[in-house]
Formats: sequence, C-alpha cells, structure tokens
Amino acid sequence: MKKFIVLFIMVFAVLCFAEETINFTPSTTLIEVSTQTNIPVKKIAQYLKLEDQTKYNLSLQEIGVSSEDVNNALAEYETNKKSFYTGITLVGMGIVFTSLLLAGFIISLLKYIGKPKKNVNIVTSVGTVTAPQKHLNSNGVVAAITAMFLHDAEEKDKIDLTWKRQTSSMWKAAGMIENRIFEDRRGRR
Repeated sequence: MKKFIVLFIMVFAVLCFAEETINFTPSTTLIEVSTQTNIPVKKIAQYLKLEDQTKYNLSLQEIGVSSEDVNNALAEYETNKKSFYTGITLVGMGIVFTSLLLAGFIISLLKYIGKPKKNVNIVTSVGTVTAPQKHLNSNGVVAAITAMFLHDAEEKDKIDLTWKRQTSSMWKAAGMIENRIFEDRRGRR
C-alpha cells in the first residue's frame, strides 16, 4: 500500500510539472488559440512578433507560423506571466494610493475655504475677553465679565454659587393632573 501511495504521488508530481504542448492545426486562428489557452490574443501576437491586428482572424498557415512557434510563444508567456501580473497589480495599487493621498490633501485644505474667523480681544478690569466678532455684543461682554468676576470671587472666597430650580410637577405645568385614572375611584381631585 505504501508503494502505491508513493507511486501515485510521484506520477501526480510529474503531471503537475510537465509542460503542456498543444498541437494546433494549420487552419487554427490566433483567436481560437487564445480561447483554448485563456491567454490574450495581443500577448500571443506580441510573442509571435505580429504587429498587424488584421492577421488575428487568419489561420496559422496563412500567417506563416507553425504549431511549434505557437507553443514556444505560450511557453514564453508562462515564464513572463508573473512579471506581467505583478506590473498590473503595482500600477493599480499606485493609482489607488495616489488618489487617496490626493483626496487627503484636498480634504486637509477644506479648512481654509470660507470666511476667516476674526477674534476680537476686549480688555476689562477683571481680564481679557476673546470672542469672534459676530458673537460679541454688549450682553455677551457683560456675561463674560460677570462670569470672570464670579470665578475669581469663588476662587478667593470659595463661594458656592448654585442655581436652584423651583420644585413643580411637570404634569401640572403641562395642564395635566397626576393620577387622573384614580381620581374617580378615590373621590379626590
């Protein structure tokens, strides 16, 4: 049994690494060769040194190419196939990463589009207030000065300033009575 498995592995290895030669008839065209071997017609014509695309529909005999020449061109394609696909992959990756860099650069420049923000500094007795011009009015300046004054006072005296909210039921504020369902059963309003 072991000999049979070893023999099977050796035959399989020989078949995998054996070169495939196809005998093409003289009436076969380059397009038919391309469909049988899944190789682009232009690549086959390049390795056969054919520059005229009108000869793709002519038979091998009319072009003056033998079956051996076609097999040599196919073998040359197989040896150069890795560099061909590597080139396509590198060009594709280069285009993608270049476009990503360009998009990132354009996005980083978007912050400069529009009106520039002009900040105004107002010096008061308590400190300096810096704000954009459109947000600056007398009420804003008073609020900022008050906040700075209270902050300084809180730091010095540790004053606790809180805003207390009046306790009220949100149901009553909205005009609804709490527990309206139970009103009739218990007789209260």
